[in-house]
Amino acid sequence: MARALSLPPEIAFLGHAGPDAAGITRIRRLHPDVVLVDVTPSGALGSLREVTTGLPGVRTVAIGALGTDDAVLACLEAGAAAYVTGEGDLSRLVETLHQVVRGGAVCSPSITGGLFRRLAALAHEHRGVCPAEPLTIREQQISGLLAAGLSNREIGRRLFIEVCTVKNHVHSILDKLGLSRRADAASWFVETYGVPPALAPGER
Repeated sequence: MARALSLPPEIAFLGHAGPDAAGITRIRRLHPDVVLVDVTPSGALGSLREVTTGLPGVRTVAIGALGTDDAVLACLEAGAAAYVTGEGDLSRLVETLHQVVRGGAVCSPSITGGLFRRLAALAHEHRGVCPAEPLTIREQQISGLLAAGLSNREIGRRLFIEVCTVKNHVHSILDKLGLSRRADAASWFVETYGVPPALAPGER
């Protein structure tokens, strides 16, 4: 893959990095626009999450063996901007990289269909969930942006607040709803309020 990605003239392949602290340090030193993360090994999801949270401004593309609904959802929850399977060809991967650099979120049509099915299933599971106390207007805003698929960093950018503030709001939302995952809060919003808010060009 490294050799293949060195061929397109518009792409500069900067190097490899392992799934450890030294690898994160190397990525930080190289300062790439996009990091490709192989999520097939055990523990790779933790590495993906460490890249997305520890390297602000760096977009990540998860590469998996299978595009199962649960695997894709886990990667997107960990902050990946795109998910591709190892079965895809080079042109598809290059196009994905271009879209990710432009700020897009990319999945194949079949994977996207699976995500919608999964979101519908989660909404059904949590139908009738009532907050222990009402969500504030800001928390309703953020839960809607979670449903729209935005990461904490993207939510902060849209609302002009710090990422740590977004995290505090997300924690409060989950606590009030008695839920444990962002995807559950997103499905609750869809079930309660309907369609998530529209995104501006350049957002996911």
